[in-house]
Amino acid sequence: MPNSLPIIPFTKPLDGKVSLPGSKSITNRALILAALAEGKTVLEGALFSRDTRIMISALKELGFSCEADAEAQSISVEGMGGRIPVKEATIDVGNAGTAARFLTAFLALEAGGVYRLDGDAAMRTRPMAGLLDALVALGAADFEFHGEAGFFPFTLKAKGFSGGTVDVDAGASSQILSALLMVAPVGSGVVKLRCPGVRPSYVGITLKMREHFGATPVEASAEGVYDLEAVTYTSPKRGRYGVEPDISAASYFLALTLILGGRLEIANLGPDPLQGDAHFVEVLQHHGLRVDADRDKWTVVCADPEGVSRGHREIDFNTISDTFLTYAAVAPLLGGSVRICGIEHTRHQETDRIAGMAQELSKLGQLVKEEEDALTVLPKPNELRARALKARRNGELLAIDTYEDHRFAMSFGVLASYDLLGDGKPWLAINDPECCGKTFPAFFDVLGRLRVSAV
Repeated sequence: MPNSLPIIPFTKPLDGKVSLPGSKSITNRALILAALAEGKTVLEGALFSRDTRIMISALKELGFSCEADAEAQSISVEGMGGRIPVKEATIDVGNAGTAARFLTAFLALEAGGVYRLDGDAAMRTRPMAGLLDALVALGAADFEFHGEAGFFPFTLKAKGFSGGTVDVDAGASSQILSALLMVAPVGSGVVKLRCPGVRPSYVGITLKMREHFGATPVEASAEGVYDLEAVTYTSPKRGRYGVEPDISAASYFLALTLILGGRLEIANLGPDPLQGDAHFVEVLQHHGLRVDADRDKWTVVCADPEGVSRGHREIDFNTISDTFLTYAAVAPLLGGSVRICGIEHTRHQETDRIAGMAQELSKLGQLVKEEEDALTVLPKPNELRARALKARRNGELLAIDTYEDHRFAMSFGVLASYDLLGDGKPWLAINDPECCGKTFPAFFDVLGRLRVSAV
């Protein structure tokens, strides 16, 4: 049985400050770009989690000098200007999608290299074919599959990049396109990637970060074509790159402020962040949350947590899909029904997130309609209380399964922080809270410190 963590509710409004870990998406992109660049790069404010440690370990296995200081949140990488020192290696990518896609494209650089890649059982079902097909079409790699074709595990035989035009299927994950945008131009010719219809948020991060490492700006044509000149990446100015805090993680504290009321400062976030998940603010502003963005912090205020209900809504979460779980988890407290759409791709992430969220909300007595690309939640707060009271009478707590998915743990950790039964005692427990180690290992510690500091 997995470890289960009872969550102690807050009994007073928020009044505190929180510092978020660095963005996983930005940290792992920066590690790849630093390894591709010429010269030493120091990442500041980097995330230390399972996914980023997997990337660091892989770079070391490939012969890169990579020094990490978790306490200082700093990682230094000696870039090799597009070369990979080790020509034969075995790499385990765990269940880290960024590591899986970015490293696969990266390894294709070293002509003559032979690399065996595998991951967790869950990773063996995650979409890779769009990237693998593109690498074969570009003549950059061949693959020998040791299970189902198009999935891990496989052996990559690298040929290097020499330009070309390719249609890229990144419908299952924008990481497929981001991997190619970073790596494919590190070769001897112009690369054209045709990829219409991909979700823009994380691709936008990739394009901006390329510029920080010396690439010329590029954007897609109206037909979705990226025309990429050959590039030699260089270390950023002063050899340092600051990793932005994780705004997907900020979503939990935005939602927490909404349902509890009070005031919260989120450090080191500015008014123009790289990450598209900042638009989650607009979703909660509809309910009365106010966010003021200064140069170096966000100030989050909800003056009336009892007045958050706003009737039925339909929200397209396609470009901010990592935050849909945050919103769905607190939907039982928001009064009106909501249809969350544009999220079909989340069925292929750490777990089937639509099915998992439907299952957990149903266990809490909520009415849920599951569609291929959408989830409708009709809140039943009285049924939620009734089930919590019944569990309490039986000497138990309601419990959330997390499917080895960090976002289930953190999202329902927010819901559990609401004092549903009015006595300040736990009513909801989170199974396998350690899965937060993927992006935010200290999440429940941070939540506990905020509870202590509440007015």
